[in-house]
Amino acid sequence: MKRMMADLLAGVLTWGCGTTAVGAEKISSTMMVQDKEVTQTLYADEWGTKLVPVREVGDILGYTVAWDKTTRSVTLSDGTTTVGFASGKDTYLVEGETKSIGCAPELLEGVQYVPADLFSAFFPVAMQTKAGQLVFTDLTAEGVEQITGTVVEAAQYNLVMRLEDGTLRIFTKDQADMTRAGSLEPGSLVAVYYKSADPKTAIKLFAVDPSAVKVPGAETPANTAAQKD
Repeated sequence: MKRMMADLLAGVLTWGCGTTAVGAEKISSTMMVQDKEVTQTLYADEWGTKLVPVREVGDILGYTVAWDKTTRSVTLSDGTTTVGFASGKDTYLVEGETKSIGCAPELLEGVQYVPADLFSAFFPVAMQTKAGQLVFTDLTAEGVEQITGTVVEAAQYNLVMRLEDGTLRIFTKDQADMTRAGSLEPGSLVAVYYKSADPKTAIKLFAVDPSAVKVPGAETPANTAAQKD
């Protein structure tokens, strides 16, 4: 795996400098990860995408962050999913597949930064903004629950979904992480993460493949467990 990643990433980048990249600027926003404040400065690129220090955030989440000096690339792993990337390119190697998220990692003042969306897109992490503060929640942590159902209605602030037993659940979703929510059209399948202490507020929504879970309205019932982010 390491050899394959090295071969695929060898030509991906290099900004061989430790200075602030063109277009990236320091911002005054703060960031909380699992109730711990990130101490390093946050940046935003020219389109406003927040860039966060991958090692500090990864360490708080308990992930492994490794630097390959040969390819000048980084691998980030939660023990289940491994993502490889290099500065300056919107190219991410996720379990052997090359993907993009619309923004590239950057080396800023000698520190490797990544788009905040990387964690939400590839790992079980909810990314929210509360009162201007970026907040990451580990969806595998104690006190976080997930259910799957069919969308009945998706208004601007609320989501109504029907569960497998036919009951309805209503969630407030105005501050939810919608990175992988899909269209939320009526009849579509969606999984909702929420905190046990606040069961009416969604912290992350994501679209579910109908073949992955058995719920009313699914075209292909399956005995497999619900897809987990």
